[in-house]
Amino acid sequence: MYRLLAPVALFLIVCAATAQEGDASEPTPAVSTLSGQVRGTVRSAPPISNKPVFTFLGIPFAAPPVGDLRFRPPEPVVPWEGLKDATEFGPSCPQELARVRRIYDFLPFALPHEIVSEDCLVLNIMTTSLDSSAALPVMVWIHGGSLVSGTGALYNFTALVAHQDVIVVTVNYRLGAFGFLSTGDDNAPGNYGFLDQVEALRWIKSNIKNFGGDPDRVTIFGESAGGLSVSYLVLSPLANGLFHRAISQSGTALTTPTTPNPLAAATVQAEEVGCGAQEVAAMMSCLRQKPFQDIVDSATQVARKMGAFGAAAFNPVVDGYFLLDPPMVALQKGEFSKVPYLLGVNDHEFGYLLPSLILPPFGNGMSQDVCAAIVKRVLSVATQAKDVDATVTALLEEYRDPNASDDPIAVQLMVTQILGDFVFLLPTVIVANNHAARGGSVYQYENQHRPGTSTKPGWVGCDHTDDLVIMTGMPYLGEDGPTYPSKPLLFSEEDRALSLDMMAYWANFARTGNPSDFTGSPSVRPNLTTWPSYTPDNQTYLKLAVASSAEVGLKANHVRIWYDNVFNQPTSDATKDITGKEEL
Repeated sequence: MYRLLAPVALFLIVCAATAQEGDASEPTPAVSTLSGQVRGTVRSAPPISNKPVFTFLGIPFAAPPVGDLRFRPPEPVVPWEGLKDATEFGPSCPQELARVRRIYDFLPFALPHEIVSEDCLVLNIMTTSLDSSAALPVMVWIHGGSLVSGTGALYNFTALVAHQDVIVVTVNYRLGAFGFLSTGDDNAPGNYGFLDQVEALRWIKSNIKNFGGDPDRVTIFGESAGGLSVSYLVLSPLANGLFHRAISQSGTALTTPTTPNPLAAATVQAEEVGCGAQEVAAMMSCLRQKPFQDIVDSATQVARKMGAFGAAAFNPVVDGYFLLDPPMVALQKGEFSKVPYLLGVNDHEFGYLLPSLILPPFGNGMSQDVCAAIVKRVLSVATQAKDVDATVTALLEEYRDPNASDDPIAVQLMVTQILGDFVFLLPTVIVANNHAARGGSVYQYENQHRPGTSTKPGWVGCDHTDDLVIMTGMPYLGEDGPTYPSKPLLFSEEDRALSLDMMAYWANFARTGNPSDFTGSPSVRPNLTTWPSYTPDNQTYLKLAVASSAEVGLKANHVRIWYDNVFNQPTSDATKDITGKEEL
């Protein structure tokens, strides 16, 4: 069986923005939850709506996973007495902040704070109504960051909430070793980060009505490792019934699949912090007593010893609880939630950000030999291709620009396209086909819009994370929005136009399961391009752009060459191959 392994660490890059706060002298109403009462603040986005957005930050949804609860599934939150202040973001989960700061060298965003703690299982709620009968659609955002970094506090959905009358909830979950270390048995079963997401969904189901939400109309959505998380939740029996629609942006469960031998990485982690040379139970007892910073500080060395990229040494596992089968097997069996699913990619996912982090030095071009070596290394690690050299030759021939085959920039562009398709496009196509072939409605897209705020070289298209500033409604947060140091982040009219379209599509989907259905929408866009549904026999998708259009067969020629050469499948029946009706 073919197992698609991610050859890069999928760093999520984040979308923090400063929203205008309401009058601090006017406290928001207290809201009751099953855990206790909370009081937050009011935001607004005047450039797009004067509607108040009630904002509640840092609400605990699970017990702190500390001490003996480290490396275990989350426990329910402990109720609190009195009125909890929900006006400040809670801590981020433990992660290597130096790595996060390096990511910000490429982006115009900044962390709201650098406080990290294991007591980090909190969520943030933004809503336009506190009427328990409002029944607003609920959108639960899962942040990315290669499952090793990020926080829900980085995302400001004020404009989307105000303009589209939806609730957005952002959640924290455990990362790195804390979220995914496993011994493959009951000593440390793994998948704690995903189980945190499930626990957050349970809390939301039980409490969101008091924030104006409809617990029977919940959409989970995320980008990069967040999109990957959404895909895993679709596959998990534990999450079944806790959400009703799903959106994966730039990532699916096949982007980072399960690891068959998790004990190896757990043992290396233990050795790095002085807990090695013990039987498994004692090793885990030792790891639970170590300061969390010791584990964080050793992440890069553990990843290096495991041959992993970045700091992602720990992957999801088949634990028989959250996940019953590897993702490809579950897809082939049709054992997943048949909810409406919207998923897609940007047209240049590996364009600049990721290779700059993973393949330095990058940006000044490369030779044919270097390009071939990179592709060969990726295929050797990540596939079971029988003849890697022949496969590399076929791929380079398929992607080569015949008009500039020896130009170093053209060669560099080629390797970004090959890796982007392998890591992001192929997993998305496979999941879309399997989901649609087994009864789930699917909407697929390719985002081709390069934001006007981009400072990347002109040959870069819509890069990884470029969709975030547009989809969240950031162009409508006003002049007090995010900035580069001492430089305003100025959006173009094209950015604003597409932002309105994307907010409408995403919110329509959350309301109805159809991105083109404006039923119940507070803001109808009559000229919005109709987004057709996707089936294995009619692989339509939406080309997201200032003037979006419906197309058929996303990069069909490239998809075919991958299946002919990597999957060893015939081109004459490509659709059947991708649907998973035959083993990959």
